[in-house]
Amino acid sequence: MNNDAKIIDLVIRLFFLGLLLFAGFTLLRPFLTMILWGAILAIAWYPLFLWLKKLLAGRAKLAAVLLTLLCLGIIIGPVSGIAAVLARNLRTLAEYIDTGAAVIPPPPADVATWPLIGERIASLWQQASDNTGQFLQRFEPQLKELGKISLSLATSTGLTVLKFIASILIAAAFTLSAKNLTHPMNRLAEKIAPGRGIALASLTASTVRNVSRGIIGVAIIQSLLIGIGLVTVGTPAAGLLTFLTLILGILQIGPGLIVLGALIHAWATLPNSIALLFTLWMIPATLVDNFLKPILMGRGLPIPMVVILLGVFGGVIAYGIIGLFVGPVLLGLCYELVRAWIGEDSSEPVANSSRGDRGATS
Repeated sequence: MNNDAKIIDLVIRLFFLGLLLFAGFTLLRPFLTMILWGAILAIAWYPLFLWLKKLLAGRAKLAAVLLTLLCLGIIIGPVSGIAAVLARNLRTLAEYIDTGAAVIPPPPADVATWPLIGERIASLWQQASDNTGQFLQRFEPQLKELGKISLSLATSTGLTVLKFIASILIAAAFTLSAKNLTHPMNRLAEKIAPGRGIALASLTASTVRNVSRGIIGVAIIQSLLIGIGLVTVGTPAAGLLTFLTLILGILQIGPGLIVLGALIHAWATLPNSIALLFTLWMIPATLVDNFLKPILMGRGLPIPMVVILLGVFGGVIAYGIIGLFVGPVLLGLCYELVRAWIGEDSSEPVANSSRGDRGATS
């Protein structure tokens, strides 16, 4: 076979290989997000799985089932509670509107004194108070549009919850198959980056675990501290506010607005001494993430903390919530590859990281 025939044969083989890979990708594309979340969860909870497996005398399936049930409870419990409360409130509001029993109290006297918008707000509020039914009919198109938006949001939230549930089940399957997956994943990493593949795979696992501790772990600690304060002083809807604090912490928005509202409510309704103690508890609880994140996220990684933080925030902007993990992993790998390209030997610290993270690639 001459050179031209060999080239043609190679091109044909590559074409059919690419076609096969594209067909496979097309089939998996609807599930890629769930598979990626499942892999992230499996990597993040693998040390806990090993500890639980040892505690249960080596029963791996039971340990995986317990972890799965725990995660499902964390997701389904609060979401179901919030959905029930919202459904009850919407049903009550709909009954009020249908029966004409909705009553809006008149505006306080000082509303009209607000600068710029006070008179306008006071006028609309008074109209709503004088004839609530007519006022609602006036804004019927806007209310219908709001209802459509709410329905769309509820549908999207429900699909997201279902995807999270599927991701948890996928993570359990990955966890139980960790030993069988580790070797082929290491070989794939070596094919992609010969001589450095295993170390970079270990770096990926370490980054995912550190980010999960630094983002989700800190958000859980912070929401618990804030929740304790809210429940102690009897803040209305303390459970819902605590759950929203957890979500805002994971999304890197922060609980500032929730805490500010709770403090205003406390100073308006509680004795000054209790409000002061509540404030002294809530302010450190709000700022605790500034101290814990650098400690938990950068521990044991050869990547500078600024690279991880840039990956977290950039990942959220580019990919949404899953970018919390994908962002720092991609940026960390780019950082290590650039170091290797410019001639800095970073293989030793990464290798040390892999020794400290056994089973990291699983």
